[in-house]
Amino acid sequence: MRQIDRYILGQLLAPMGFFALVFTGVIWLTQSLRIVDTVVNNNQSAAVFLELSTLLLPSVMMMVLPIAALSATLFTINRLYTESELTVLMAAGQSSAALLRPAIYLGLFATALTAALTIYLVPRAATELSTRTSEMRAEFANSLLREGQFNHPLPGVTVYLRQANSEGQMLDIFIHDARSGGQSITYTASQARLVKSEDRLQLVLFDGAAQQFEDAGNSLSILDFDRFAYDLGPMVAADVQRNRKPAEYGIGELLNPPAALWNEDEALRARLMAEGHDKLSSPLYALAFPMLALAAIVGGAFRRGGAGVRIAVAVGLAVVVRSGGIAAKSAVEGNVQLWPVLYLLPVLLMIGSYLYVTRGARPLRRRQVAA
Repeated sequence: MRQIDRYILGQLLAPMGFFALVFTGVIWLTQSLRIVDTVVNNNQSAAVFLELSTLLLPSVMMMVLPIAALSATLFTINRLYTESELTVLMAAGQSSAALLRPAIYLGLFATALTAALTIYLVPRAATELSTRTSEMRAEFANSLLREGQFNHPLPGVTVYLRQANSEGQMLDIFIHDARSGGQSITYTASQARLVKSEDRLQLVLFDGAAQQFEDAGNSLSILDFDRFAYDLGPMVAADVQRNRKPAEYGIGELLNPPAALWNEDEALRARLMAEGHDKLSSPLYALAFPMLALAAIVGGAFRRGGAGVRIAVAVGLAVVVRSGGIAAKSAVEGNVQLWPVLYLLPVLLMIGSYLYVTRGARPLRRRQVAA
């Protein structure tokens, strides 16, 4: 690597780290808000919230790195432009094509990081996050039966308890079961205990009574009991079992889904393959965006007024191309044969940026200076 390339690359890396940190913090904060309800409703601690929020970081950084590379290149090249360092390069006969090398080095670095996140870390973090969320929702003692509140663990069932502890022991419990249509039963007990088996959840009531209206509400039947097991249904298994999302699978499973995975569901197979090709093509934007940023600033004639308009054009073009990639993913889900479009968009952006910068391969000092 030439000395000038090392210098410009060093100028690029620090802003990229800054933009990556800022963008990651902002997006991570907004994304973490969606797990607040899960943590609060399950009566979990701040440590659990921090753990789940940390699992969001790989997916956030995957989105941020291409944007950070674009922002760092725009910021750095524009600063060199306004501080007349590019003027020195012009006087030395440096061509604009030579400036592509540090931008490409930065893009390759960002591409490698994005690929590692997309292919390796994101699926594992997404799987762990979904698993931990499902496990928390299966902890009914904390999530569904909270003391001092009217809980509704099942449709038609209302449970109130005065006090409960983490071991499932409860005091002064009230249950109103209206699942039988016109008839309803009310249970009261001085003590209760939550018992979970492999696939069912039961409340074992002690020293209580069951009240039920009979004969269309004309008579009341009361049954005292020392011990009674109230079944809350097969809620544990139904809550723990879940379908994995396409983002949780590895690249091999997505690009060539096994028959057991999509079970002759062509729509699901198309979604899986679209997700796989999107994961492989997304890191290419981390290389295309720095090239676009450099082309926008140094590709045209020198202007003393700065490159504000060119920066706006570069940002707008990056938004359009990335939005096109998102639209292309949706198109691939409808027709798998369109998968090359996902790779074509960033590749065309790279080719266009390269040609715009290197056209004629003229040194910067020979360009027309515009007012």
